[in-house]
Amino acid sequence: MARLQTRLGMMLVLLMFMAGCIYNDTPEWGTGDGQVHVEIDGGSADVKSKMGEGFEETVSIVGCGESQMKITGMLISSEVYSDHPMLSDIQSAMGAAVIVHTMSWSSAESVEEGKAGRISLKDWSEPLNPSEAVGSKLSDNENEWEVIGIIPASENVADGLNILQHWHEPIEIRGYVIEGNGLGGVSAESCALEGQGHGMIVTSIKTSQGVVSLDGEHDDEYSLGDTDIFGGWTFILFFILVGVGGGIGLFIVSTMVIRQGAKATAEALLGREGFAKSVQMKKDIKQSKKDGLVSPAERAAPKKKSSPPPKKKKEEEVAISGFSLDSVLQSDSSDSGQKTFGGGNSVVVTSEAKEMESAQSVASSMPQVSSTPMPSAGVVSTQPEPAKREHFSSSMSRSATQPTAAVNPTKASKPVKRRSVKKRAAQRAEPEPQPERVVENKRASVADDEEFSDFSF
Repeated sequence: MARLQTRLGMMLVLLMFMAGCIYNDTPEWGTGDGQVHVEIDGGSADVKSKMGEGFEETVSIVGCGESQMKITGMLISSEVYSDHPMLSDIQSAMGAAVIVHTMSWSSAESVEEGKAGRISLKDWSEPLNPSEAVGSKLSDNENEWEVIGIIPASENVADGLNILQHWHEPIEIRGYVIEGNGLGGVSAESCALEGQGHGMIVTSIKTSQGVVSLDGEHDDEYSLGDTDIFGGWTFILFFILVGVGGGIGLFIVSTMVIRQGAKATAEALLGREGFAKSVQMKKDIKQSKKDGLVSPAERAAPKKKSSPPPKKKKEEEVAISGFSLDSVLQSDSSDSGQKTFGGGNSVVVTSEAKEMESAQSVASSMPQVSSTPMPSAGVVSTQPEPAKREHFSSSMSRSATQPTAAVNPTKASKPVKRRSVKKRAAQRAEPEPQPERVVENKRASVADDEEFSDFSF
């Protein structure tokens, strides 16, 4: 809603300042191109016009006796011209044309609104020959409606021809009627116009909007943009003072109201003491700034600006470059020191991992026992003979859980060679691993047992 009101206000302002733009251009006064000039000398007038193809001629003019011709009535329609590109006769000097329903001024004022005559015109490029779109009202009202082409007698009259664009108002035209050139004449006895198309050198125009005089010195002189009370420039100044000043005043008042509301809310939330402390703190901050004190944040700001921002590190590659599964499978576990997979820096094999791997390989490798019966002679047991015989499975499981005997080799044990695993042809030849010494776990209790002579699995 507020946006709509703002737009309407701006449109009104533009209309006020562009009031002269919605009226037709009036002819310029002078002797140059696009201008008209008239000099009255007794019963004749020198007319010069460059509004069309060019016209310069001295024409005969008549009034009502020794005075000027006066025509009053109701203004039905009008047209204002700034040029006539297709005309080269006396009509090219006419700056306006009107259709007047002739009657007295008082009779025109008494006509009710909406009751005045109306006419629809299709073309009015020739001031004295308007073309109707519908009907033939001009010919039907030939005795009452007059078509008058107006030639301004002075510069002020030429500039004030926009007064004719207010229709259905009383009008009074004073001036001299042009005789000859195919125009209508004037009755010498009654000072009435004969015919319907007349050319007239106009010295003054009077309507309810004001008066356009020959010299512009009339008390009720019309000027484009004037208002009834203030006038043109007075109204603009009044609008600027009241409109703009009132808007600024309303803004100040609304800001004060908002601040008072915010102050009351803060006092209700913080309490009187807290609010007073916050106000005092604000005053102290302003005073410290006046004294030249600088806060830690302000002192740190120049340092941050002077120090260049740290450069962003390049993002590490997510993919493991150089990783090869074949090189991992072919790597020798007996090498000392740390190793990496595929020559990269991603995965490192430590010495602890190697020790765990060797311990698992020793525990998994079982001694191969000959299928021949073991001799009982010559076997000396280093362990005392158990008091009670146990089953073979329990004795073997206990021997498997004792890694000390298997780890410590003896002289009688022989190394057992492991078979080399053939890799694929595409892989490189795997280096032959070093044989590990495996010690048979000889138990005296097994040798003395006569019931178990075959230890083959």
